[in-house]
Amino acid sequence: MFDIALTTLPFFALVLCGWIAARTRRLPANSVASLNGYVLWFALPAMLFRFVARTPVDTVVDLRIALGYAACGLAAYALAALLLRLRAGGTWIDTAYGALAAAWPNWGYMGFGLMPALFGERALATMIAAGIMDLLVLMPLALLVASRQHAAGGAGALAAGLKAVAHNPLFIAILSGLALSLLHVRIPGAIDEFLRLLASSAGPVALFAIGVFVYRPGPLRADAASAWLIAVKLLVHPLLMWLVGAWVLQLDHDTLAVVTVTAALPAAGTAFIFVERHGGNVDRVASAILLSTALSFVTITGLTAWLRTGGA
Repeated sequence: MFDIALTTLPFFALVLCGWIAARTRRLPANSVASLNGYVLWFALPAMLFRFVARTPVDTVVDLRIALGYAACGLAAYALAALLLRLRAGGTWIDTAYGALAAAWPNWGYMGFGLMPALFGERALATMIAAGIMDLLVLMPLALLVASRQHAAGGAGALAAGLKAVAHNPLFIAILSGLALSLLHVRIPGAIDEFLRLLASSAGPVALFAIGVFVYRPGPLRADAASAWLIAVKLLVHPLLMWLVGAWVLQLDHDTLAVVTVTAALPAAGTAFIFVERHGGNVDRVASAILLSTALSFVTITGLTAWLRTGGA
């Protein structure tokens, strides 16, 4: 377990560096937008496109993994939404995006750096096959649930969700890479080197950006519902993924470990962006993201150690 902790420590140290930079005001208050813009529109798409274009299509497009992961994400979302409705009250916007924080792991920023370090580069194909379902399933679902805040608007929310997916740079990069892989088109040398340089910065900058993003001035304003969301994200979601992967899908040892740890990644910032935009409980979601990111160092390290010693 100690060697796994040493593997994961540098990645979480980068997150801590971002948090310290924001806390000490070494970066301007609005720098998170610039960092996210660079990672989301340049570095991560370059990494995704280059990797997918060089990988066989059937490795990235695995319906068994995609559907199993989607089912577990939906179950985690439903459980979190039910807890929020029964115990925390609030609006449908709070329910929609609070539950999204409990079901959408941060594979986009944290996963691309951490997963290859733990399981090798081939883990990225499995993570992409699973993670793309968050874009295709959870994002439209959350917008549909939030639309219940108003008497109508379900169809409009679904259309908005599908439009958001179609314009997402990560989704576009995956589709473009799949097209090149399917057609057996090789990326020209100079362009490939350009993409490699961009891609090489994706992991460090993304992790640093997480730290800047999760920092919030003033005292932490978490409530009991924040703790439920964290528990679903870090414990229930990976447990569901392990059970489905091991007993229903009967995945091999390595694939099971990758999808389980993918589900165990902390809450993604997508939920915060939506809840802030639509006027929901920002403090609850922000607390869930911050605390799940901090606690995931322990949970991911322990889970990976268990999976390596027989859990998978």
